[in-house]
Amino acid sequence: MSQVQHVYHYTTNGRPSFERGRVPIDPKLLAGADVQLLRVAEVPWDRPIWAQDLLQVARAVFLADKLSRRESADDGWTRRIDLSVQVAEADSWTGQALMLLSRLLGTLTADHWDIRLHPRAAAWPHQLRHHTHQPVEEVALFSGGLDSAAYAAQRSRSAGGDLLLVSYYEPQWATQQKRVFTAIDDLSLRTVRQSKSPQQIRARQPLELSTRSRGLLYAATAVYLAAAHEVSQVAVPENGQLALNPALTPARVAACSTRSVHPHTLSLLNQLIRVLGGSVTVMNPYLHLTKGEVCRRALEAGLPPATLSSVTLSCGRPPRGRTGLHCGHCYPCLVRHSGLLAALDSDDTPYAEDVWSVGDEPAASADRRALRRWLTYPFGVRDLITDMPVPDTADLAPLVDVVRRGRMELANMFRQHGQPVAQAKG
Repeated sequence: MSQVQHVYHYTTNGRPSFERGRVPIDPKLLAGADVQLLRVAEVPWDRPIWAQDLLQVARAVFLADKLSRRESADDGWTRRIDLSVQVAEADSWTGQALMLLSRLLGTLTADHWDIRLHPRAAAWPHQLRHHTHQPVEEVALFSGGLDSAAYAAQRSRSAGGDLLLVSYYEPQWATQQKRVFTAIDDLSLRTVRQSKSPQQIRARQPLELSTRSRGLLYAATAVYLAAAHEVSQVAVPENGQLALNPALTPARVAACSTRSVHPHTLSLLNQLIRVLGGSVTVMNPYLHLTKGEVCRRALEAGLPPATLSSVTLSCGRPPRGRTGLHCGHCYPCLVRHSGLLAALDSDDTPYAEDVWSVGDEPAASADRRALRRWLTYPFGVRDLITDMPVPDTADLAPLVDVVRRGRMELANMFRQHGQPVAQAKG
């Protein structure tokens, strides 16, 4: 257990930390985070405080996560983070709410979190704007990735009120995200709106490179906007292969692999929302689809093949200052490649590196080698639940089945590159 403890206080009233020894976290580190958010959340009624408090907690967690370097931990990963957060309705955060929050953060980050909530945060003010938009009827996360683009394209083709796509702004990929949004808007049969919030942290210190709490920040932002517009559901589209994200090696178990859209994670988040008094449900509409099946949904919705392969973003390690939007060798890139091959029989994504032309020794081939070994082992119910639990209400058979179908797509990818895999049954 790590002996290094990171101690913070997140305050929203502009006053310094009230406890000695605590490092104050200024919300302005996420510069401009409220400007567009409040504009999109402008409604002619009171916005729910519980949703604002949940978002404030998610912001505080994200900042504390990024300010606490894992290299300071005894094992180089697991940290102890003591965080106090100022909220508007501290009484709503009962023992059960804090227990669920602790379990949720432990699932996401694999750290030891001690969180306390303090009162006297002010409710966000109305902007007193004239309401010209129709009420929002649907809310979904939209990263500009293949899965979120497919879902947005599908829903845009359904008649109804406004569809709100909630995004986080990354300067390097802003142009690509805009191109994807434009492609969806061009084929839409309804009004599609987008909310973009920054995620850049303006801190004068090195930041933690891992981003395990980012998924909670994204989801809490969408939940706040859905609650403000009285929408009962938030869609977080992620193919079942990457939502379940079974560990390829023992070194990637638990939070060593991203699990922000895992059924267990979403179940804990939904339980927390209920305890806080909310009625919004966060769900994954693509949980039972492989990457290839998601690609086919996108094509059926009208997105051109060129948009899927050359515009959408899926990389887990996006190269900076290099040619190409995708590294080509990380696990998400490999899953993307297998899905496009399954749906289109080709992939025109401009990868920065051709992972199929390098040998087995370079670091660039590590995920490819791990994936190939994983495909030689059988996969069943035990493999699904040993690494990460699933909700008691979940039907395990469809979850195992989507992983198995995804494994077939991945094995076919290896075969098309002249590297057939002796794939185990299951």
